[in-house]
Amino acid sequence: MKIEVKNDDKVIINDFEFYGHIDQNQGCSDCKFNLVYYEDFDAYFCPQCNNWTESKCSDPDCTYCPNRPEKPLPHK
Repeated sequence: MKIEVKNDDKVIINDFEFYGHIDQNQGCSDCKFNLVYYEDFDAYFCPQCNNWTESKCSDPDCTYCPNRPEKPLPHK
């Protein structure tokens, strides 16, 4: 897996580009890989496991969770 950071606010994982950052202080509870913040969905995920670290919220007015895909990375 190739991970790059561009201009401090874009993350590129295997040619998939999005706004966010790599959190150097938080690791996945399963594999210990650094978590990545995905700005469009206001959530962290593990790029190695391709799983979100938190569930969708139950707020009916939330602008993030209803549009969040099941997996963060589309190609994995």
